[in-house]
Amino acid sequence: MAGPIRSELIGGLAGALMLGLPGTAIANPIPIQTQAVQGTAQIRLSLGELFQNVVRYIQVSTISDQEEVELGRQINQMVLSQQYQLYNNRQVQQYVDQVGQGLVAASDSRDIPYTFQVVSSDEINAFATPGGFVYVTTGLLQEADNEAQLASVLAHEIAHINERHSVQALRRAVLAQGIAETAGIETSTLAQVGYQLAFELPRSRDYEYAADAQGLEILQAAGYPPQSFVNFLEQLMDSSGQPEFLRTHPTSASRIREIRSQYSASASAPRQGTSTSNYQEAIAPLN
Repeated sequence: MAGPIRSELIGGLAGALMLGLPGTAIANPIPIQTQAVQGTAQIRLSLGELFQNVVRYIQVSTISDQEEVELGRQINQMVLSQQYQLYNNRQVQQYVDQVGQGLVAASDSRDIPYTFQVVSSDEINAFATPGGFVYVTTGLLQEADNEAQLASVLAHEIAHINERHSVQALRRAVLAQGIAETAGIETSTLAQVGYQLAFELPRSRDYEYAADAQGLEILQAAGYPPQSFVNFLEQLMDSSGQPEFLRTHPTSASRIREIRSQYSASASAPRQGTSTSNYQEAIAPLN
């Protein structure tokens, strides 16, 4: 479902590149910052001006997997140099990657590399960017009770990537500026726009519901209890203050009811990843 575009830069993390943009031209283009060719002065261009003044390389209507992965790598460099720092602990990084790769292996995921990274932040958040890049904050790891809850969040973000929601969002951004869908856009420009959109706009409700449904399938395929996602969402809703993960997702009671309707709780449901003590041992460096 499309929503209005915020025309001014806002602070903090507003969510991943899972957003819906109007199909009409943008009345107040999003300001973009870019380095001048000479010197260190910065200039500000509207999104439309940026698209109109670049060398064109990628056909936005047919972005290949290889091109998407390259976009993701460039956005990843921006994320880790401008927004977050990687959490400097091998044990925790390897643990989250192991859980994420297990989910990918158990599901019918796309044939691209998936990269799972823990970033240092007290925010309770997780997000994905094009090309298989998934980020989870140390704050979210500390908030989760067990591996199954962590896996439910990672499965949701994997689903966004599987459905190429970020690529669809880029296409909508191009169309909203009146640029032909078949027009080519220079790779680094798309990466810059993708990075800014990732932190400026709320996520599309339609994309979130789709990621909920597919994420639940991925979670179950990997042997985790399907109710772990609902349990974690309810836990976050009951926590003091509103976590970033909820501010950037549509989290109404109807959404939780929809997730519940997609599985049946039973005594035979899988119990993998429900041990709190095992989970705390895995993320012990954070405690």
